[in-house]
Amino acid sequence: MVRWEDLTSKDIAEIDKSLPIVIPIGSVEVHGPHLPLGTDIITIYWVAVKASELEDAIILPPIAYGYAPESKHFPGTISISAEAILCLLREICLEVYRNGFRKILILNGHGGNTRILRLLSRDILDRCMNICLYMMVDPWSPVREEIERLRETERIGHACEIETSIVSYIAPQLVKLDYVKGEARIGVSTLIPNVETNIDWVGYALEAYLGDPRKASKEKGRVIVEQWVRRIAEVYRMVREDSFVKDILEEYRRRVVEYQPG
Repeated sequence: MVRWEDLTSKDIAEIDKSLPIVIPIGSVEVHGPHLPLGTDIITIYWVAVKASELEDAIILPPIAYGYAPESKHFPGTISISAEAILCLLREICLEVYRNGFRKILILNGHGGNTRILRLLSRDILDRCMNICLYMMVDPWSPVREEIERLRETERIGHACEIETSIVSYIAPQLVKLDYVKGEARIGVSTLIPNVETNIDWVGYALEAYLGDPRKASKEKGRVIVEQWVRRIAEVYRMVREDSFVKDILEEYRRRVVEYQPG
């Protein structure tokens, strides 16, 4: 396990520059009445660090704040603007590159960051930055099979049975299931078919959680998290060994410069 903040300047100068640099990003937002506000960053950072014990990677200090305007009507949420997050991530990437590293992997722990991260990916490309940027935008994508096998409730996704199980395994002292009095009340997001609106989540997740978290268990969390860690570790290995992104990026940058007028 290597955390950037634990290294000295001399360490950074001498360390293997082929190692992937991992940026965990989450959010500080309401997770029902029972889970901590920092659920997203607590879980993704924990998994990122544990995975680095299996496969070498350098983990940057986590970015706790995310984009969560849909949760600002609940106490405790701290939502940062999309522009600020985009700018912060871009500058972190540039600083990591300036220090001699080329491969950066962003591990996202919060669904609200998804569109910003995808924009960041195109922004880095559009600016012809010589950075190989990898992103895991959907946090649960490596463990969907396990989640489907273990779930007992119809609705999952936010502060639900699954997320509650994960936190119950990683940080059980932070879970307050006695605050949950029943299955979450669900509204509707829009009455117009195939149309998204700016109040979709607000009108749907009325209590800022889904399903029935009382179905959660530490054992379910253990099964999911242990597999999650192993698969993230495998991603570290594949990113470290990958040359495809570098080759395509170099050709892209060459052709962009070549086609510049004058």
